Amino acid sequence: MPDMTTPDTQPETGLDREVITLNLHCLLSAQALARSDAQKASLIYGLDRTLMGLLREASFPVLRALAESGVLHFRPRFESRLLEERFVAASASTLALDLQAVLLAAEEVERS
Repeated sequence: MPDMTTPDTQPETGLDREVITLNLHCLLSAQALARSDAQKASLIYGLDRTLMGLLREASFPVLRALAESGVLHFRPRFESRLLEERFVAASASTLALDLQAVLLAAEEVERS
C-alpha cells in the first residue's frame, strides 16, 4: 500500500518538460499576436477582450508559471471531425493549406 502521508515527488519527465515548453510557446505566441493583431488573436486563440488585455500585459514570469501549472491544453477552434478528415485525406504538403482554409472559413462565419 502506498504511503499517503508523503506528497508525490516524482521527478519531472522529459515529456512533462516538453509540454511545459509547448504551453509557454503557445502563451508567448498568443501574447505577441494579441499585441500586434487583436482580431486575429481573437480568431486563432479564442481570446475575448478582457483576457487579451491581461495577456498583453502579462510578464514572462507569469506566463512561465501558467505554462508550468499543468492546466493548459490545446483545443482546436474548429470541429475535431474537420481535423480528422484532413489527417486522413490530405497529403503532408496540403495539410497546412487545408487547415488555413478551415481557419479562414471560421473567420468569415465569425464576421457574419
